[in-house]
Amino acid sequence: MMLKAPTTTETPSFDRIEEGLRRAEASTDAAEAHGSLCGLVCGLGAGAQSAWLAETLADTQANEAVARQTSTLLVALAASTRAALEGADMTFQPLLPDDTEPLVERVDCLAQWCQGFNHGLFVAARIGDAEAALGGGNTAEIVRDFGDMAQVSVGDEEADPEGEAAYAELVEYIRVSVQLVYEELSEVRQRVQSAGIH
Repeated sequence: MMLKAPTTTETPSFDRIEEGLRRAEASTDAAEAHGSLCGLVCGLGAGAQSAWLAETLADTQANEAVARQTSTLLVALAASTRAALEGADMTFQPLLPDDTEPLVERVDCLAQWCQGFNHGLFVAARIGDAEAALGGGNTAEIVRDFGDMAQVSVGDEEADPEGEAAYAELVEYIRVSVQLVYEELSEVRQRVQSAGIH
């Protein structure tokens, strides 16, 4: 089955990214990959995409056509994610499974997303020689919180309203927190871009 290439203004769905990564035999899944992308974008800005693609597809064993299709999907995701973070209308959303999926699966993906974000942020800090920027302000607190959230899980029991409400609160916390980190690291991104670091 051929994967339709989206336009750069369209955000590919979680399922399409997951399918593309699976077909490419990538070693990461959609949630963790998007978290990593967001961490890299916060620290590197425009330079994030090439670093992210290289890492996400580093171990793929897929043939050239499949790898190219998946790369096209990932480029579209990177473009729409960066546009959402750069925009003034606060449209950023973490890439997570649809709310019709079981809560246990969504929570697991949320944990992987947070793990990916912290990984991407630390990689960006190393590339940009900006580790000190992670040590203070909102960013340091958010990194600690995301580290805790990367450990969350729920039992296999049926979803309950309290569990759904708690999950929704975590997703909203992620959404707002990433935008705060993006704002706080604006000077880091400017330095990286003026230095031509990719």
